[in-house]
Amino acid sequence: MTRTVATPPKLVNDGGLVCSAMRNEERQLGSVSNALRLLEAMAPKSLCGVSELSRTLQISKTSIDRLLTTLVAAGFAEQDPNTRKYRLTKKIVSLADRVRSRTSMVELARPHLAALAAQVGEAANLGVFVDGHLVYLDTIASTHTFQIEARAGSRLPAHCTAGGKAILAYSRPDLVNTYLAEFVPVAHTRFTLCRPALLRQELTRIRRQGFALDQGEFLEEAWCAAAPVLGEDGHAVAAVSVTAPKSRFTVKRDELVSHVTATANRIAAVISPAADVAAPPGA
Repeated sequence: MTRTVATPPKLVNDGGLVCSAMRNEERQLGSVSNALRLLEAMAPKSLCGVSELSRTLQISKTSIDRLLTTLVAAGFAEQDPNTRKYRLTKKIVSLADRVRSRTSMVELARPHLAALAAQVGEAANLGVFVDGHLVYLDTIASTHTFQIEARAGSRLPAHCTAGGKAILAYSRPDLVNTYLAEFVPVAHTRFTLCRPALLRQELTRIRRQGFALDQGEFLEEAWCAAAPVLGEDGHAVAAVSVTAPKSRFTVKRDELVSHVTATANRIAAVISPAADVAAPPGA
């Protein structure tokens, strides 16, 4: 009997391509690490000089200067024209706020999401609109053996998901107009809405009735109901949805719609106490 044993490639010498690639990767990781240390050193101070940062971090002035140039180009730092020293910009604060708001939303919404999944016995999801997609922030799986669920972090095209359409229907008109103007139709199934005019009509209908449906528009056997989570300004900040196989969804459609709408209102109340979550459909 002949047995084949797979062995890893050997590194012949330090001048080989593999070793060179490894050294490049190590340098890149070192630069990232130094950039993060630089951000931490600058955070508590109003202004920082190159020499000061070099002494604090034990990194050469040349490297500090290169890292600062990168941060300035990315908008995370700026140089004071009088002192020539550097400070962090509000962009870093904005980035932190976005992470914090998403994290807080998931933490506040999860008990309600779990209760929804328990009530209807199907997968419950929380998603937000990002760059024309519905991005799932959190999901609670169904207890059924045959189930359809999304994973947290996954992205689906907004136009063929109930959550994406629910958010668009309750978004600012300028955002909707921009989305439809840049809309590139992709027919995932024979039920996908691929014409901007039809999609606009669908969004109007969703706003009038207060909930959205996905009836096999991304996967023919996966049906979904969703409702918007409204912010203080009355526009959607997220959407709650339930997903089920078509065979189960059609039997309890009204029940799913009722529970998902109530859950979206409860989540809106805890993440945005000033939101008018009792506003009637079409308001």
